[in-house]
Amino acid sequence: MSSPEEVVRRYLAELYNERRLDLISELIADPEIRHSPGERIEMSLTENTERLERMFAACPVLRFEPTVVITQGDLVSVAWNGWSTQTDGRSYEFAAVELFRVRDGKIVEIWNAKEAKGHWQTT
Repeated sequence: MSSPEEVVRRYLAELYNERRLDLISELIADPEIRHSPGERIEMSLTENTERLERMFAACPVLRFEPTVVITQGDLVSVAWNGWSTQTDGRSYEFAAVELFRVRDGKIVEIWNAKEAKGHWQTT
């Protein structure tokens, strides 16, 4: 079985960057709990699939690159940089920090905060 960090890295690199929707049931629990400030949402695999299909349709270019990854037990925290180009041609650079809980090889919880314009600066 993959380590929690390996699961999260595959989630970003393969599911998102390579648009591998076939990996949803392999990497995401059913249901998955998604947290944002003041909000807690339980999402089924069907809902996660629909969310990702909408996101990929709106953003022909969407890429995430981890800059800092910290793992403690079943928790993985990732500071990442992102790039997006939308269907209307507008492009964005953005960054955020997310916290993932992985159990039995699947992401069971994600804590998201609103991403910010720009990129994390490294060294």
